[in-house]
Amino acid sequence: MLDPITAAATATKAYAMIRALVEGGREAHDVMGQIANWYGAASDVLYAEKKAKNPSPFKRVVFSKSVEAEAVRIFSLRKKMEAQQREIIGMINLAYGAQGLQEFRDIRKQVAKERQDAVYRQIEMRENMLLSLAIFVLLVVLSGIIITTVNTL
Repeated sequence: MLDPITAAATATKAYAMIRALVEGGREAHDVMGQIANWYGAASDVLYAEKKAKNPSPFKRVVFSKSVEAEAVRIFSLRKKMEAQQREIIGMINLAYGAQGLQEFRDIRKQVAKERQDAVYRQIEMRENMLLSLAIFVLLVVLSGIIITTVNTL
């Protein structure tokens, strides 16, 4: 799921569930599944922001206005995710203390790196393959036009 709007909606839903569970008196370990869902969706929003900051040359030329609008939208989503993350970190700190919070952060960094290496790299490879295919097709069409032009002369 890399659509930033969908990822933000998923994160917001998970965040609302976390708050409801905590306010309902649930223990921190009961809420960790929802926190995991939130971090997965928030990670997708941050990745989409990174992609929006560095769009492909084709997207920059063809969709220049939509690229800027997407960047602004993703920026506002990131700020929303940051505010939600601060509250989640506070909840974890209250439940497990400073040492538990540090352990959580270490584990989160490790999982984020693994996710980036596996999922996001695969997506980037797929996008690069599609771009390469588009360039190849364009070159074939241009070669055909040049050959047709030369043969008619």
